[in-house]
Amino acid sequence: FSSLIFATLAAAYIGESMEGHH
Repeated sequence: FSSLIFATLAAAYIGESMEGHH
């Protein structure tokens, strides 16, 4: 499991969460 993929998924998850809360 690549840390790059993890970072991408984490960023996407956080981004969606931020968008959802706003």
